[in-house]
Amino acid sequence: VDEEETADIVGWTQAGDGLVVKDPEQFAQKLLPLHFKHSNFSSFVRQLNTYGFSKVDPDSWIFGHVHFRKGRYDDLRLIQRKSSHRPVTNKGGAAASSATNPPQPFDSAEASAQEA
Repeated sequence: VDEEETADIVGWTQAGDGLVVKDPEQFAQKLLPLHFKHSNFSSFVRQLNTYGFSKVDPDSWIFGHVHFRKGRYDDLRLIQRKSSHRPVTNKGGAAASSATNPPQPFDSAEASAQEA
C-alpha cells in the first residue's frame, strides 16, 4: 500500500484510514500473485472480510478496518482472522452452553453393569 510504484493501482484513502484499490484488474494481475497463491480479486475481497475488513463505499473498492491505519504498523498484529466456528445449538435452537450442559464422565464399570 505504501509503495510508490503501485500508487496508481492501490493506496491509502486520503485520511489514511482505509485501503483503496484503484484498478482492480491490474491489482489482480500484477499484485495479487506476488503475495497470494491466486490472482482472483473476489477471493482477495473475501479474505479481507475474514479478517474483519469491510467495504466503506458501495460504489468503489475502499476497505476499512479499525486497526489498519497509515503509519500504525504496530496495530497490524491486532488484525486477526475471524473464527469460522458457529456455536452448537440444542434441539430448541438456542446455543448450547457447557455451563448448563456439562459433559458427563464415562464410567466403564457402570456401562458394563447396565449391559449385564
